[in-house]
Amino acid sequence: MKRAVIIAGAAVALAGMLQRASAQTTVSACTGNCAQVSVTPSSVTASPMATVGLTFKQAANDGQAGGPDEIAALALTMTLGSGSALLLLNDCTLNADGLPAAVKPDASISNFKVVVENASCANGRTHCLCPDSGAITPDNFINLVVYGPNPLPTPGTGTIDIPTLPAGPQQLLTIDLKGASGASGTAALHLYNQVSDTSHPQFTALLSLGDKAAVDQTCVPVSGQPPCSGNAASQVATIDGSVVIPPITPPCAGDCDASGDVTVNEIIILVNIDLGSAPPSACPSGIPSGVDVDIALIIKAVNNALGSCPTS
Repeated sequence: MKRAVIIAGAAVALAGMLQRASAQTTVSACTGNCAQVSVTPSSVTASPMATVGLTFKQAANDGQAGGPDEIAALALTMTLGSGSALLLLNDCTLNADGLPAAVKPDASISNFKVVVENASCANGRTHCLCPDSGAITPDNFINLVVYGPNPLPTPGTGTIDIPTLPAGPQQLLTIDLKGASGASGTAALHLYNQVSDTSHPQFTALLSLGDKAAVDQTCVPVSGQPPCSGNAASQVATIDGSVVIPPITPPCAGDCDASGDVTVNEIIILVNIDLGSAPPSACPSGIPSGVDVDIALIIKAVNNALGSCPTS
């Protein structure tokens, strides 16, 4: 039972790390037996939504208790682009555990808890991914914590086995993302880490791994020193990803099926909508937003049928 309490406490500590930013000393890259955290696939296009995964791989078994081959918890921040290439969660609906619907844990870690630390702006928070007020700009990063067991054991129930994450490579979860309003370009999905980031923005954190014994295994432990300090070397490699957000192409008047051209049948559909004998939903892609179906729109559709749909 003591070990379960230790791990639960470690998970809380990992989540707490995501609340603060700090400068880091130089840490050398992992060159030996490395755990790995990757964004998969390395690049994907949002059309209009993109699904990215977070994949984990344990280090090779070293035959010792604990270490980077027995990781049981992790905490990290992943960027969601910036500036004109900004991503948002596709669905911010929160479940009973406070997890956004856009974040889907894999069945392989059903015995682990997944937490999005900055999901909601409840309780007076001034930043989050899913603000309920237009006065708050959504975060351009996501803070994730994964730990086990799930559910946490009831005190006094006997010996508890603390699970390790799958040996992998195993996708731990997926995240559905969409471009922010007016966004276009390539959005970087960067995992802040000890090696490449000497500092990081406020409210974000550097990647941290803990093993079954609640020992921080992000870097080679150095006796008498805090984790990842002094002459430490990383014990985890990270692989970033990206999402391409294509520019929004205005609807082509009359192109009801978004095929790239306008046919006579589609013009007839617009005429029927204008006469009231067909609903606007009969031409889902051929009526620009906020535009009424009238003779002016039908003339545009006819011109597009005789020529071609504009590309921008």
